[in-house]
Amino acid sequence: MTRPALFVVSNPEPYLHTPQPDGLDWQMSDAERLLADEVRRLANGRHLLVLLDFDGTLCEFQAAPGQVQLPESRRALIERLRQHATVGIVSGRRLADVRSRCGLDGIVFAGQHGLEIDGLGARFAHPDLYAGTVAVKEAASRLGELTAALRGVFVEDKEASVVLHFREADADAQRDAIAAFASVAGPYVDREQLRVMRGSYMLELLPSIEWNKGNAVDWIADRVREHDGDPFIVYIGDDVTDQDALAAIEDDGLPIAASDRVSANTRLDGPVAVERFLAALFDTMSRPQS
Repeated sequence: MTRPALFVVSNPEPYLHTPQPDGLDWQMSDAERLLADEVRRLANGRHLLVLLDFDGTLCEFQAAPGQVQLPESRRALIERLRQHATVGIVSGRRLADVRSRCGLDGIVFAGQHGLEIDGLGARFAHPDLYAGTVAVKEAASRLGELTAALRGVFVEDKEASVVLHFREADADAQRDAIAAFASVAGPYVDREQLRVMRGSYMLELLPSIEWNKGNAVDWIADRVREHDGDPFIVYIGDDVTDQDALAAIEDDGLPIAASDRVSANTRLDGPVAVERFLAALFDTMSRPQS
């Protein structure tokens, strides 16, 4: 397949406004419209599968994960887009958590970096999802003890995994938090009970399973094939946890990086640019095929 030229969309001008029947007014730029047109050209009539990460891609990061909610404009946009494509959100959050923050039905949700998936009339939970529960509980307790005095650092116990967050910490507290995590994680990693996942201002310990977001993309694509044939896949992600998913579609899809933390030939500069691209994609897909 001929690969598209490199797109980097970062606060471009001028914006084109597309009024919608429900009164919403989405913005898109010439660059995002061109990228959306390129997606339609590459899809060449195949069913479109659009998969996105949540935090940092669809939603701006917040000081605490519990503060994040999908903005209404983006929720409405996804509702529109799913008239023309299968849409899914692939997140590191627990599946129930990410679903509750979206207010959306009729799309695919994948949680725990793809270890649990729900949508398209099917459910998947990796058989070893909770294999490390005892070790995770132990690690979460120890991390809590070691980091309790560090301002801006907190531990999130996701039952199947544990995350150390330090986005709001200063440089010294971040360094101490990382050192504490290394001391706790080391023995579990050495025994191959748990593995480490790095993200934006976070470190996660999760079961030592050979499964990632790339595997989740493959699983979702297989479900789509059962009903709609071989799909053309667009995946948008902003963090290193998305790199496996971006790589999974590199030969027959369009991987899009939403930050400079991941590598792809095409890049959108954060959630606002992602929203504008989705608006352009909806506009493009709504037009009759020429």
